[in-house]
Amino acid sequence: MLNKLIRQAGVLLSGNLFASVLNFLSVAISLKALGVESFGQVTLLQAYILVISLCFNPQAWQGLIRYFSLETDQAGLLTSTLKYDLICAVLGTVLAILIAPLYTESFKLSEYTELLQWCALYILINQTSVAIGILRYQERYKALALQNVISAVLFFVCVLVGFWLALDVDYYVASYLLTLGLGVVFIQWLCLPYTLSLFKARKDNKVMLSNARKKEFNKFNFTVHMTALADIPVKQLDNILVGAVVSVSAAGAYRVIKQIATISTKVTAPLNQVLYPEVNTLLASKEYSKVKGAMLKIITLLLVPSLVVVVLASVSTEYWIPVMFSEELLAYKWHIITFLLIHAIATAFTPVHPIFLALGYVKRLFIITLFSNLVLCAGILLLGPQIGLWGIVIAIFIQYVLTIICKLPLILTRLAREMDESTTLHT
Repeated sequence: MLNKLIRQAGVLLSGNLFASVLNFLSVAISLKALGVESFGQVTLLQAYILVISLCFNPQAWQGLIRYFSLETDQAGLLTSTLKYDLICAVLGTVLAILIAPLYTESFKLSEYTELLQWCALYILINQTSVAIGILRYQERYKALALQNVISAVLFFVCVLVGFWLALDVDYYVASYLLTLGLGVVFIQWLCLPYTLSLFKARKDNKVMLSNARKKEFNKFNFTVHMTALADIPVKQLDNILVGAVVSVSAAGAYRVIKQIATISTKVTAPLNQVLYPEVNTLLASKEYSKVKGAMLKIITLLLVPSLVVVVLASVSTEYWIPVMFSEELLAYKWHIITFLLIHAIATAFTPVHPIFLALGYVKRLFIITLFSNLVLCAGILLLGPQIGLWGIVIAIFIQYVLTIICKLPLILTRLAREMDESTTLHT
């Protein structure tokens, strides 16, 4: 199992890591071109669209993967998913357009209101449940990796143009969202032939998804969606909160800190993508010991190199921060080092999350995610005004620890119990 996971993750990693490096360079060039204050404005404007997009992106691909192997009427599953996606897309776009004036006014960015309203079209496009579900189900990981590469390359080119022509904030906001949207359109186009073939097969065979199964499928997707909503503070909302309780320039610095750490996330994201379907297969075969063994091995394999990278980055901050970003960012040197250490440890425990979901803890996942992220938001709001970015870093550390403490013991206990029961049955 471990060899297969490494092989499949490697396919995604090659693309994701390349995309991450390009995005890293894009952020560095953007910061040099705009300065910390204007880059903070870009961060807050982009975060507005991305937060609403995340709220109205159901992430129903997990349901497709889970039920595709159980149901004959795969087209019925796609129909339910497409309806859910379409409703969310329209609602999210309309909401983003309506409340854009209020958002820009609150950050004294009213001159960008019309820009945000046009950028809301990204929310309409960014519905990826079917595309990601089909491509992952077919194990077309190269195609998924290409999505990130295409967006990253296009944005990098846009950033170089912006730097050369000394373009302003609105250009960087619009070009980023446009290039993300083109990546989404790419994977939607790739999954279209298979989607059409499923609908044609359904018409010929006339096999229909039962109402009970449809209800179960929709309930699973809704629960996953609620969990994704609860996880938004970690993904984008924290950028907005930092800008609100600390300063616009602090939001820019925080964005850079997160971008630096994101390189390790690009290493683990492919692992999550291949681990979830593989664990589902092993659990269906009752091979619990293999699941536990793979989880512990992967944690170890991730922890050691992550810590080595943090040490190397920490001892050389005086050199690479001014060269890659700006002298202004050296004021946040210790924030960067501390965040990298925290993120490295959290990265090592990445396998915990897909295994927790594969074990069927959907409701508990929602509760844990919601609780830990409410703690994160509370920490930012309470500590941010008092101690600035240090308050944000401390809040993130607490959130990471809470998540692992709540999930890991449940996983180990469940796997141990299942292994004991399996051994008893065989004896």
